[in-house]
Amino acid sequence: MEPFSDQVARINISIDSCLDQVFMVGAAIRGICAELQLAAGVASQLELAVIEGVNNAVKHAYESQAGHCVEVIVAVSREWIRFEICDEGKPLNFQRGTALDYDPHDRKNLPEGGMGLHIMGRVMDEISYSSREGRNRLILCKRLG
Repeated sequence: MEPFSDQVARINISIDSCLDQVFMVGAAIRGICAELQLAAGVASQLELAVIEGVNNAVKHAYESQAGHCVEVIVAVSREWIRFEICDEGKPLNFQRGTALDYDPHDRKNLPEGGMGLHIMGRVMDEISYSSREGRNRLILCKRLG
């Protein structure tokens, strides 16, 4: 890929609020990471974080009901990659930095859900959430290099 100037490259990805369409977001993120020549481990972490965010929009904002739009806006500069996950469903109860309450050594009692925000927070350098005028935005940012 030819290095771009100080400009920011952007792409919008939109899917219906169906869990069976989330794989397309993952495929797009993998392709973007490959084009940026990111290390495989970093690419996998970014894909996981974005998928967790999209899953949250589908499951929680739209209560797993199809027929609604989930949008992912990917922006890339020389220094960072940013993912903005948008929906118009119910706002998220966003509590960054909340510790997980489970014993990681007790594999029989691992939580089935509730780990998405924790994963995103561990993978990304910056994470923020806002809900204004009926539009929810989860922003995930990772510094490159």
